[in-house]
Amino acid sequence: MDYLPGLSSADKKERLSRMSYRDFLLHVVKVRPEVLWFYQTRTHDLYGVGIDAVGALECWAYQYPGFAGMNLDPVANGRMSFTARGEASGHEPYAFHHPDGGASVARHLVRALIPQAIPGSTAEDIVTARVDYSYLDRDDWPVRIRLGSTAVRVQQVDHSGGSTEVEVVYGRETKLYVVRAKGVVLACWNMMIPFLVPELPAPQKEALQYGVKVPLVYTSVAVTNWRAFEQLGLASVSSPGMYHTSVQLEQPTIIGDYCPPVAPDKPILLRMTRTPCKPGHPARVQHRAGHVELFSTPFATFERSIRAQLARMLGPAGFDAARDIAAITVNRWPHGYAYEYNPLWDPDWGPGEASPVKVG
Repeated sequence: MDYLPGLSSADKKERLSRMSYRDFLLHVVKVRPEVLWFYQTRTHDLYGVGIDAVGALECWAYQYPGFAGMNLDPVANGRMSFTARGEASGHEPYAFHHPDGGASVARHLVRALIPQAIPGSTAEDIVTARVDYSYLDRDDWPVRIRLGSTAVRVQQVDHSGGSTEVEVVYGRETKLYVVRAKGVVLACWNMMIPFLVPELPAPQKEALQYGVKVPLVYTSVAVTNWRAFEQLGLASVSSPGMYHTSVQLEQPTIIGDYCPPVAPDKPILLRMTRTPCKPGHPARVQHRAGHVELFSTPFATFERSIRAQLARMLGPAGFDAARDIAAITVNRWPHGYAYEYNPLWDPDWGPGEASPVKVG
């Protein structure tokens, strides 16, 4: 159906960009309220909040139900977030990851800077290559990487002759050290920069602290086998009303010399996802509430919820949590995703206006 008859495509998109997907379903499509429970968490893994805080036009870009008969032009235009624009415009499908996640990316960077530290040259051989740590921090090397060191202050040092240097204070174990350089690249979370560089102008500090990182939880459960999944014919389960809103067999990664066994009787990792948020509030407020939840929730809460949830899903197929769960790792990411402007909650900064990103 066309739920906004009589309007042009541009006018429909403008209207949709100013209402949440929840309000679109409830007040425009007029679904029964029970339907909302099925969709509430569907946006969690991408936006870190539910459909109460994600615009209807964003959900159109991801082909959520409700838009098929509305004759919207297929162009990514109107008030949309950066990610939704990319989705509406089409993109290459995600089809690759390393078995160690982002660690291989860091290993590639190290190998580019210090080739002698890690043998090989390809994305395939980086997985099993062994690092020679003796090459990372040598006096006679143009690039030195000092592990276990955290920068705590960066300050420009002015000399009487007009030349400048940058002084970096960093902590390692229980001591502070100081190094000087011609320049520094702050390749870190932008919100931390005002704390590292207190001399920044106040407007720049405020702009850098505008974004609020999106919290996520990726829980990995090592199980001794996945016969229950095979018996039920499942690879993944959506569970919008449970503590973790999804469970899936981790994608097996076969790359180079890395070739794990893949069979129902063999061990495997389950990926379980939870997004801590507080529905009914603006997106940034929900993210901050999620930070507090991750900081205050004991591991026992996660463990009990995982065991109960898997038992309910897989128990009828013979799964026994006490017998089949070998290990649990709860990856709490208060810094899971970078914040991007949300058309429902953030001002409409025009192309020439000073948005926080530009000021920062």
